[in-house]
Amino acid sequence: MANDPDELIEVPAPLELAEMLPWWQQPGIEPPKVCNVHRGTGEYLCVSEADPSPIEPGVWLFPAYSYQIDAPEVEPGTAALINRDGNGWEIVPDHRGATVYTTDTGEPRQWLALGDLPEGYTLQAPSTEFDKWEGEQWVPDEAAIVEAARIVAYRTQTLASQYATARINTLQDAVDLDMATEAEAAALTAWKVYRVELSRMDITTTAPADDDWPASPNDEALAAWLASQTE
Repeated sequence: MANDPDELIEVPAPLELAEMLPWWQQPGIEPPKVCNVHRGTGEYLCVSEADPSPIEPGVWLFPAYSYQIDAPEVEPGTAALINRDGNGWEIVPDHRGATVYTTDTGEPRQWLALGDLPEGYTLQAPSTEFDKWEGEQWVPDEAAIVEAARIVAYRTQTLASQYATARINTLQDAVDLDMATEAEAAALTAWKVYRVELSRMDITTTAPADDDWPASPNDEALAAWLASQTE
């Protein structure tokens, strides 16, 4: 028996697409933009969108350490920090990753913090190991240069004297044993004279000038030996 037309079930009209979408995907809904900052320093990181609440229509969920303000304009070498009120930015120098130098010793180190360099540090590199910091710049430390040269000269004098003594000892053995040639006997005297002249050099306050050093009987051999001792 056919169904009575009056008893037919009414089929509901299909839902519009907008009615099928969650509230945050409805036409005209734009998620708020927020600025995210570092939890420790307050440094601006990026812009992102707030998350929609799946159970509260019209409610947006904001991430921790985010602020609904305009993003800052950050130039190279600077960083933006959220201010205390959370409604603006403080632009500070950013030297992170740069090499800085202590003004006390000129020692380099890699900088890791935001903001101005504290007193005692500079981005200027010293030109030499003998520079010292004066005012706002490095200047040569003349006293340190003189002392460094004196120390090198003193070491050269000591090493040259050791070499001369070694040559004298060997040649003296030949003479004592009546085995020395005329050339060896002359060399013995020459090395003794050189050692005496070397000992008379005054290196207590400054380094001698190049012309003040006595000539040895064999400058080439002496220079090669000195070079081998300083490498």
